[in-house]
Amino acid sequence: MSRLLFVVFAVLLLAPGVGRAEDMPRQLNDELIRTERANCKTSTGYGQKFVVLRDVDGDGRRDVVLDYAEALCGGQPEPYCEAAGCLIKVYLGSGGGYRKVFEGRVRSWAVEDRGGRATMLVDGKPLAR
Repeated sequence: MSRLLFVVFAVLLLAPGVGRAEDMPRQLNDELIRTERANCKTSTGYGQKFVVLRDVDGDGRRDVVLDYAEALCGGQPEPYCEAAGCLIKVYLGSGGGYRKVFEGRVRSWAVEDRGGRATMLVDGKPLAR
């Protein structure tokens, strides 16, 4: 339980640059902890841009991107980042919560305005939903 509280506190403390700390959706905490346990045998530190809160699909709702390029396992980028790229997870706002639409390793991602609508690009291609 103390590790859970530490992880949640670390995410909330370190995410204010992109989304305010209290904006990290609580619904995602369990998956965040499962990912850390499955990948990192020590503690994970999260940078300020780990949690990105913004519309990525053009529907006007706030979505969530967890960018593991901003996570370090015991001070190292592995296992979250490897030659194939860094892990990201994308959750679209859906009703009163979020649904995961993408999880994978990518070299780059960005959100662009395409025809007045936000579109997330993963490795230069629009994210398929």
